[in-house]
Amino acid sequence: HEAKVKELEVEVTNINNTLKKMEAAEGLQGEREEKLEGNIRDLEAAKADLSIRAENAERQIQVLEENILKLESDLEKEQEAHSATKEELAAVNAEIDDI
Repeated sequence: HEAKVKELEVEVTNINNTLKKMEAAEGLQGEREEKLEGNIRDLEAAKADLSIRAENAERQIQVLEENILKLESDLEKEQEAHSATKEELAAVNAEIDDI
């Protein structure tokens, strides 16, 4: 009878030890889960920030492209005006040479 009691005591001790290990593992798992949830929140915030920055960058690109088109148009007009001025100057020089 005493051997059976001793055996049951050992079994209860083993069960208690297993329970303590499981509780500790559950605590660690809870901490890990909280840490992962924090990481998810941080990543979602970073994603939202990057999305806003990407939208702003796209708008800036559009403005810059419009500026480039305007500058190219202005350059073309200036080149045409320069060419016309050169032609006028050549004509004046030709008149001077004829005098």
